[in-house]
Amino acid sequence: MTIPAVRTFDNHTPLVDTELLPGRGTGVNAAHRMYEHLIGIWATGVIEAAHDLGAFTALISGPATASELSSKLGTDLRATRVLLDGLAAYDVVERSRAADGQAVYTLPPEMHDIFAPEGLYSLVGKIRHDRNVAWSAWRNLATNVRTGARNSDGSQQLNQISEEDYTSLVRGINFWAPPIAATLATALREQGWTDGTGRTLLDVGCGTGIYSQLLLQEFSGLNARALDAERIIPIANAQAHRLGVADRFNPEIVDFWADDWGTGVDVALFVNIFHLQTPESARELLLRSAKALTEDGVIAIADHIVDEDSTDGNTQNRFFRLFAASMLATGGGDAFTVHDYDQWLADAGLRRVALLDTPMHRLLLVKRA
Repeated sequence: MTIPAVRTFDNHTPLVDTELLPGRGTGVNAAHRMYEHLIGIWATGVIEAAHDLGAFTALISGPATASELSSKLGTDLRATRVLLDGLAAYDVVERSRAADGQAVYTLPPEMHDIFAPEGLYSLVGKIRHDRNVAWSAWRNLATNVRTGARNSDGSQQLNQISEEDYTSLVRGINFWAPPIAATLATALREQGWTDGTGRTLLDVGCGTGIYSQLLLQEFSGLNARALDAERIIPIANAQAHRLGVADRFNPEIVDFWADDWGTGVDVALFVNIFHLQTPESARELLLRSAKALTEDGVIAIADHIVDEDSTDGNTQNRFFRLFAASMLATGGGDAFTVHDYDQWLADAGLRRVALLDTPMHRLLLVKRA
């Protein structure tokens, strides 16, 4: 699978010129560093306000001045200029100057797809999830730390959001898929896969189905069964048609806690499923998947998996531990460790055969013990 090259930006846009600060180790320096973290909400605010106003849709049509954009959107001129300058400060739009001195704002081509509602790797669903769930949820993090976000009987909660919010979110995280699918495809080829003829993939909690659909593009003989809720299946089916794999992508409305998964599965795929679980439900998922697996089948788990044996300051682990905080804020779940998975695997008669890094995820490959 070839992942298209795009212009990349630094992961962090500095807002403090550290060369202007006094010597290292002062309280002033620490305050500047913490302040920069605290104003992280500014980025979310300007990006999501621009989406709400339709600014990205307008800029997809072409560059514009603040005056042109405010006229098109029906917004205040000065406030529109302030918002656009904020977007430019975060490298979301490019700011240049026209011959008459007016600032011109351009949305770079690689940003068009991610701000278009129907873009394959659109972030619009993520923005909607922020608006409906995350903004208010983060205010309750301290309460959830006090209580542990537990049920009335003291047990850990599953992370549950409404069907509507889940529907928005699954559309907003497609962008994670290409590097994960590419890494998994390489791993399967190393195990002797060619075109996947005669192989069956089971995509548990498929969402839009993007991961199994990309694998179907990789392996022309592979067939996929995709399990999810009734509201999600039409989305997955439509996207399979869009990607040209609908003839081998078979979505099924299944309660994967109550219904039978069948047998003869060569690859059981779980993407962003385990971080929503409790330890008890995670163990149950692996017990159920073991029953469905062929003798030489593989379970592939792509998730936010902490490797405590890796070096201190590991970028992956830092992101996963922050992701766990987001899970706690929204009501449950965790970024489980490799050791947690190893214990659940042993209980299910399974073993870890590989742990592979991908952007913002690790890919855990599993076979029978």
